[in-house]
Amino acid sequence: MTDLATTAPRVDAPRLTRRLVPAQSLYTFGISIDLTLTGIVGAHLAPTRALATVPFSLMPVVAAAATFGLSRWIGRSGYRTVFAVAPLAAVVAGLVSAYAVRRGSFALFCVGTALVGVHQAGAGYYRYAVAEANPDQRARAITTLLAGGLLAALVGPFLATAVRDLGPSPYVASYLLVAVFAAVAAVWNLRLPGDLAHLTHARTSGSDERARPDEARPHRVLWAQPTLVLGVAATALAAAAMSSLMTAGPVAGTDMGHTEHDAAFSVQLHMVGMYAPGLLVARWIGRLGERRVAAAGALLLGLAGAATLRPDMVAFLAAMTLAGVGWNLAGSGGAAMVAASYRPAERGRVQPVAEVVVTVAAVVGSLGAGLATTTTTWPVLGVVVVAAAALVVLALARGARRPRGPRTGGREGRPEGRRLAGHADGGADLR
Repeated sequence: MTDLATTAPRVDAPRLTRRLVPAQSLYTFGISIDLTLTGIVGAHLAPTRALATVPFSLMPVVAAAATFGLSRWIGRSGYRTVFAVAPLAAVVAGLVSAYAVRRGSFALFCVGTALVGVHQAGAGYYRYAVAEANPDQRARAITTLLAGGLLAALVGPFLATAVRDLGPSPYVASYLLVAVFAAVAAVWNLRLPGDLAHLTHARTSGSDERARPDEARPHRVLWAQPTLVLGVAATALAAAAMSSLMTAGPVAGTDMGHTEHDAAFSVQLHMVGMYAPGLLVARWIGRLGERRVAAAGALLLGLAGAATLRPDMVAFLAAMTLAGVGWNLAGSGGAAMVAASYRPAERGRVQPVAEVVVTVAAVVGSLGAGLATTTTTWPVLGVVVVAAAALVVLALARGARRPRGPRTGGREGRPEGRRLAGHADGGADLR
């Protein structure tokens, strides 16, 4: 049997991954400020409380709109150019948001926060870049990248509230920090290794002509793969559940009688849950398989939804923390499944579609959160999350029981989660 693992020429994968980890951290610093404050600030500026989550909801809307354009740009110019330019939109976003807060303009605040979506769309391709650079250890690469956000998860939420009164109006300095972190990210990404350019011209090892990278399979063949569909479903659930609970959480928490400090603490726990498991998830995927890890993440998201049924502080913090951990597991497992389902020439037929599905799910979750910012509606959101998580868990479990045949690319199916020869340190055979 010929192993047709897709590889990228002249790519120093470990170095590339190490350089993208700070990029992920800088992005997380900026987004953590928006996660912490945008719902609360939106509640102050919006003409009605029901519109409080609209500014944050506009981020994934713009991210979805930018995804296809960025994907085509990556195909023409490579990852590095896009990674360097996308943060500039967040620089403008931070400045506009700060000015909007100073002026008390809800409409302008919506414009400012929406522009963060361009950076969000660009950062969404970080995991694809490291996955393509590490074809035999996709899970380890993706989870290492996500672990880069751990420091930002610990510091970002409290930094957002610590500087709130340093400017002429509350929160102006907080949003100026968004611009600062984005500017640093743009400079850092401009100096990323030139190896990133080679990922758009990957070659395939092996002699099977069916797996040549210049022969892309049609959409109907690609999207008939259960692994791809289930991977997108898991990442979409992660995005929808995380965005809904994260967006509504701080506002609903204050309605339940918790303080803004409590809300910031819940965001910190949530973000620690999002990024801390990255230190271990690669090994879990190597032992259990990415499908089981994705299912475990979906199960935790369901438990997070169940925790909303009680308004006390412990349940509130549990819901926010479990939502973060569930997002990491479901997102990491799902992203690894997606990355294993296409060849280099098929990137444009999979990545943008998957990203749009995920960002639309995030939009739906975030917009729905606007109706769940009170003590009575917060549990309703939790029930919806429980139901969605249950469907994804069942689909992943059912898919795992299907008999496996030879893979389309000429590679015979192997038991999910078996480690590749020579990669006993945790690299997974990712399906």
